[in-house]
Amino acid sequence: KACDLDARLINRVEAVAYAQAEAFDAIELAPVIPLGAVSRLAKLDQGNVLSTIRGFECASDPTIGMALECARRRKQNITRKTTTKLCTSQRVLRFPQPTNPAFTSHFKLFAMVSAGRDSGSFNYELSALREHVDFYLRFVSELSSGQFAFEDIIVELSDTAVVAALCAKFDIDREVIRTMVRAREHDSSAKVLEQYSHLWPQSPHSPASDLAQCDLPVHFIERLRLIEESVSQPLRSTHTKVRFSFNLHRLTGLGYYQGPCFHIKMKNHAGESFMLADGGFVDWTQLLLGDSKERLMTSAIGTELICRLFQKPSQSAPQLGGAEGE
Repeated sequence: KACDLDARLINRVEAVAYAQAEAFDAIELAPVIPLGAVSRLAKLDQGNVLSTIRGFECASDPTIGMALECARRRKQNITRKTTTKLCTSQRVLRFPQPTNPAFTSHFKLFAMVSAGRDSGSFNYELSALREHVDFYLRFVSELSSGQFAFEDIIVELSDTAVVAALCAKFDIDREVIRTMVRAREHDSSAKVLEQYSHLWPQSPHSPASDLAQCDLPVHFIERLRLIEESVSQPLRSTHTKVRFSFNLHRLTGLGYYQGPCFHIKMKNHAGESFMLADGGFVDWTQLLLGDSKERLMTSAIGTELICRLFQKPSQSAPQLGGAEGE
């Protein structure tokens, strides 16, 4: 059924997002993508999307559609020296039906992708990660000047390569992770790691010393140091009310992202905490273009969830019917 929110409200929030993402080309995606695109690129179960009787599936993730567009544009540019930056707002459809009344089966996301080349020394990854996180913090800050309120904002940074190495070192079964960890069940990682979590710190302040007992390869420790130095520190000085930390117990996205990734969590006026923004690097343009030097940073934020749960109490309007099931 139709979304139960005022479309004008969603439109105003999207307008703020587009204004803040001025460095990105704004595009409108098709409502369908090639059949199997999510399964092949994101390695997610085909049951998460609505397949059609022809060779397509309904859009369930705007970053997939933008990755295909990035590949198309970059294939036409042989040198690919410039970065391709795209953003869009799209209504997506996902299965299975959620049980949490705060979520719905179809919902709006604002998403961004940055496609570029490996420039050496981890420089491209750090720059793109910093730009995406900074956008979302500026976005919610701008919304806070109006009818929305966000409290206790936390940016959790991680690296799936490091987490995967830790899981392998302590013999944590990847099949158990695949079957038990769910993005919408934010405590599912903690359940899997319950008997292992004491073996390595969740939020190391100094990766070199805090992870010394784990005997990780030096380049993994260096990656974490660079993320702290080139992403957390400069953003911490700009967004002084935001907390930044590592989350090396994050198992969500372990088979989805390839390297640095982030969550942005915040509380609404009722004190309820939600993960509103999520992003990280994927290998999709490498696969689509057959080029291991390609890099793709993807991210998205739940604009409809913001409208539904983060309005200031005096601004909240009565809902038009019951919640559907995001």
